[in-house]
Amino acid sequence: MDVFGIISLVISIISLLAVLYQNLNLKQTINNQIYQSFVANSLEIDRILIEKPYLRKYVYYGEPVDQNTENIDEIMSFIELIIDISENIEIYKKYIPESRKEGWLTFIEDVKKTPAYKLYWKKHGTWYKEN
Repeated sequence: MDVFGIISLVISIISLLAVLYQNLNLKQTINNQIYQSFVANSLEIDRILIEKPYLRKYVYYGEPVDQNTENIDEIMSFIELIIDISENIEIYKKYIPESRKEGWLTFIEDVKKTPAYKLYWKKHGTWYKEN
């Protein structure tokens, strides 16, 4: 092998290592962005609960709800947001840091037990595919 061949081989190896490094960096960046979207959604839930604290009892305390409940449209819209967020969490749970994963998954399971969730699911469950 001549000098040009050796130089070409070294450059190829360095280029391959650079591409591998960029690939790992890109993967980490994507993972972080996905998780940050979960955090942003959590903050959106918090923002709504600060603006409309009466919704809290339907998500966190299992308040009974039916079609005649005051603010039913707002309650159902809030539950729909939580369902959309929950779906994303369930689909992309591998991107959640292990130290946080159990909390997110417990939140989803707890919400699924609420009367508001069950009412929404009864009316619109066909829109979603259950895992």
